[in-house]
Amino acid sequence: MSYGLFLAVIVAAVVALFLKGIYEERKKEAAFLERLAASYGKVPWGYEKKAPSPGHKGSHKSFDRRNTDRYPDGYLQYLCRREDRFFLDEITWKELDMEAVFARLDYTMSQAGREYLYAMLHRPAQNQKDAEKWEKAASYFASHSRERVKIQGILAKIGRGKGLSCYDCLEAVREAPKGKVLKEYAADMAYVAGVFLFMLSLPSGLAFLAFVMVYQIVTYFGERAKILACLLGVAGLLRMIKGAEVLYRSLPDEIRQQTEQELGFQGRDCFRKLRSLRRHSFWVLQCGREGSSPVSVFADYIRMLLHPDVIQFQLLRNKILSLEPELWNAFAFTGYMDGSISIAMYRGSLDYYSIPALYCAKDDDRRKKSPCPDTDFYGEECFHPLLEIPVANSIRMKAGHGILLTGSNASGKSTFMKTIAVHLMFAQTIDTVLARTFQAPFCRIFTAMQDDGGSIQRGESSYMAEILSLKRILDAGKEMQAPVFCFIDEILRGTNTVERISASTQILRSIRQPEMYCFAATHDRELTELLGELYDNYHFTEEVQGKDISFSYRLQRGSADTSNAIRLLDVMGYDREIVEQAIRQAENFLREGVWK
Repeated sequence: MSYGLFLAVIVAAVVALFLKGIYEERKKEAAFLERLAASYGKVPWGYEKKAPSPGHKGSHKSFDRRNTDRYPDGYLQYLCRREDRFFLDEITWKELDMEAVFARLDYTMSQAGREYLYAMLHRPAQNQKDAEKWEKAASYFASHSRERVKIQGILAKIGRGKGLSCYDCLEAVREAPKGKVLKEYAADMAYVAGVFLFMLSLPSGLAFLAFVMVYQIVTYFGERAKILACLLGVAGLLRMIKGAEVLYRSLPDEIRQQTEQELGFQGRDCFRKLRSLRRHSFWVLQCGREGSSPVSVFADYIRMLLHPDVIQFQLLRNKILSLEPELWNAFAFTGYMDGSISIAMYRGSLDYYSIPALYCAKDDDRRKKSPCPDTDFYGEECFHPLLEIPVANSIRMKAGHGILLTGSNASGKSTFMKTIAVHLMFAQTIDTVLARTFQAPFCRIFTAMQDDGGSIQRGESSYMAEILSLKRILDAGKEMQAPVFCFIDEILRGTNTVERISASTQILRSIRQPEMYCFAATHDRELTELLGELYDNYHFTEEVQGKDISFSYRLQRGSADTSNAIRLLDVMGYDREIVEQAIRQAENFLREGVWK
């Protein structure tokens, strides 16, 4: 066999392997896109349903969050530093189980989308324009599956996970130690000097080159370790920029123009400026990529011997910080598109939903055009997004009145309040409610529902933690901003009955101001009489038959006239003597007014 033929065979084999690799990659991509198309109307990837707790029909699903090492709050931190406005506080977020709610509606494919959606859920809109910012894009992607899948494929290539947060990357770049670029260049030039020395004296040249190589290899790992987090972050950021530009060019004209209008985003100018970051970033972009091919191994040796990634990073850092506004604009653009698709996907997975009717508290004309012009707040057949077997309930709130909930343990009071609170938040963030009809004013949302256990670490009693939580609600009502909706569960449960009823009455009276709307749950039926002129009474009930107890989870008018606390002891297998003695003692108190 001639050398020419042998070479041709080798070249043909290499080309065949290359083409096979391309074919396999395209096959994988096609399968992935098919999976994306089939996922519409289903729960998000990474969502896992666990068995409900025994005895709790409609108990919450559990969610295994992806990337659980930290919350995706980078963009949220950035907005909190820049904007002086209302954000949902940490207490309310935790008490509403919003991490689980977020996991249920998180269909995002990129870190930018994940962080953007997470931030928007903390940032309720205060006007109609902000509330409807998602609508056109979400509606478009819901009805154009081909375009949606194409954009999702681009977003998936950007990716999500550690090192892709714009906020973390920029913070790391600011704090990274400044390297001595001239020293790196001098070390690289030493190779040239070594070559000349080699030509003059073979032993001296070899010794000098060996010394330079060992020095470069040893110092490389030290220098790289100092900026490794930055290198990973910048590499992810550069890939995000590239993906965002591809995304921008791939959008339909109407969605691109609408997005630019909603975000105030000048895409062409932004990406023109950011292109300068990508021109000389080859070695930085390779950071974090692993491979065993001859090319990858060769590149590893180049990095160790010449430090091109370290040099490029030091040259890029100042340019990165100078282009920070453009980076955030590209990040927000990517997040907005990903979030819009996520909302479209979430809507497609629901049995039903509606677009809320929101109005400013002082805009009487808009309220008159709403579904229920005679009420301040109205929700028809609302259900909680995390319930396995949801029971929908309707509620309306008259002007000047609050809602007081009574009922037995586990009957549904807390879940109902969380349902309404989540709907108010959904209405002002994703323009979607799990209800037939929903009307509410733009508002701020606060909860005081449970002690998260942090009071122990802070050295506080549960009662102290609760009254501090209630005080922040009262203070919010004094601020001349949007109306306040507050949700209070088992108010002042941490103290004795007499003081609880007395203090609760005065607190709930104080909360009922013209622009404060209160939902409160209590076991103290005395409050229903003391607050009857300010609060409408509703209750949940149950049915006990022998050892079985069943809940309807249906909201009913009026206050509860029964309690199941003692009967639950019997249902759960307590000694009969304990149950009977408790019943007799309670009946005696109700009859004579004294404890015996």
